Amino acid sequence: MRAFESFRYKNFKIFWSFQIFSLAGTWMQMVAQGWLVYEITGSKLLLGVLNAIAGLPILFLTPFGGVIADHVNKKKLLWYTQLVFAMSSFLVGFLISTEQISFASLALITFVVGLANAVDSPARQAFVVELTEKKALPNAIALNSIAFNAARIVGPAAAGFIIGAFGIEDCFYLNAITFFIMMAGLVLIKGDFSPATKWTSGMLEPFFEGARYIYRDKKTLLLMVLVAFTSVFVMPYAVLMPVFAKDILKVGPQGLGLLMSAGGMGALLSAFMLAQYSSRINFIKYIVFSTIVVSLSLIAFSVSVSFILSCAFLAVLGWGIVSQAACVNTVLQKEVPDRMRGRIMGFYTLSFLGLMPIGGFQAGITAQYFGAPFALMIGGLFSLIPAFALAVRYGKG
Repeated sequence: MRAFESFRYKNFKIFWSFQIFSLAGTWMQMVAQGWLVYEITGSKLLLGVLNAIAGLPILFLTPFGGVIADHVNKKKLLWYTQLVFAMSSFLVGFLISTEQISFASLALITFVVGLANAVDSPARQAFVVELTEKKALPNAIALNSIAFNAARIVGPAAAGFIIGAFGIEDCFYLNAITFFIMMAGLVLIKGDFSPATKWTSGMLEPFFEGARYIYRDKKTLLLMVLVAFTSVFVMPYAVLMPVFAKDILKVGPQGLGLLMSAGGMGALLSAFMLAQYSSRINFIKYIVFSTIVVSLSLIAFSVSVSFILSCAFLAVLGWGIVSQAACVNTVLQKEVPDRMRGRIMGFYTLSFLGLMPIGGFQAGITAQYFGAPFALMIGGLFSLIPAFALAVRYGKG
């Protein structure tokens, strides 16, 4: 089946199969952490603040994480980042179990996780090519999206059930276990993953070389801007989801899990479509179309007071976000020079994940003073700006 053609590469198949467990655990913890913060603080603003704390290291350090990824063994690097993630999750679970958890301690641990993410994310993105070949890259990226979004369905739903039936701390313990599973999968991957380039200078020169490439290549620059707008104005919807679940739709933690899973269902459909038809897609036109879908579905969700309709709008939103992100990722990785892939993926990760703290913070403030629906509606409108510019400049190709 064409959708799974990258599975003929054994190392990629191993990586993909084990990654599902850690991704499901990550989504489970994300939902649990949002619910935990809103329960112990009751503050919409602090939901945004914690998101900002998680992303600050990514915002400032991810491009340098990309420099590291270009100059070290990515397999070993990923093994150590999984260890940091596992121990951090276990520590949060322990603090909850012993009733010592506070917003301050959670914020500190979240910051440490952000530091590890600043290195892990660009390395993980660039590692895919080393597990396959460049010709298989569009399919491999789509399959990674399938894993990510299958986990996005299972993880939040599991979190809602576990919180209600057992206790919120078990979400963190289980997530720690999934990272150990991922570490075992990395051990099974065989091959020489030595870096393609030797480290002959400090951090700054490779960093500026990557920045100059992006500045001079206008298509790359515009794609980075588009992803940045999505990160700042669209992705905060997940940060505000506890507000919608508890105060607007009144569906509790189980409903919160289902809302997050609904977005995952649409995203999973998108990933399957890209895996099956990636060889036939005009990626630029697909990016523009998916961004329009993102904008309209986010606006529709912001005004919905029906749980069923909200789930449907989130499913469409999930489809659009994954379609946009996977296509941008594919265009960048296919066109970037091999020796700079880690650095460009570092800047991509900065645009997609690193700017989320700014998005979460602005959404938290806007929601605090004008309401969560208004915050998402404005975000949906702003997300259209770079898509229009991309369509005007490259949409005819």
